[in-house]
Amino acid sequence: MHITKRRMWLELGINGLCLGFPLFLIIDGSVALAQNDPFHPDVFILFGLLMMGVLSLIMTGLTISRLRAHGWRGLPHYQQGLAIFYLIWLVIGSLTWLVSLGIIPIK
Repeated sequence: MHITKRRMWLELGINGLCLGFPLFLIIDGSVALAQNDPFHPDVFILFGLLMMGVLSLIMTGLTISRLRAHGWRGLPHYQQGLAIFYLIWLVIGSLTWLVSLGIIPIK
């Protein structure tokens, strides 16, 4: 699959923008939690993780469709890296959803 540099930077930029807000929420909530902020910063962390889970679910579906069309070796290296990154976040996001819904209890 031939990708131009412009398309590669465009895809990486869109992925960066999509990942920026949830990561900002996670980092901001972690900093506020470390400072003992009374305004529930744990909600920021949870909401950021849940957003990453939904985003990863969508991006993993897109990656599967690309894999079916081109195969693993036909994907550019940056798409392979993003596929692995989103798959890891899908596992983390799924576990977060299961914990927040009470399916996996925390003791």
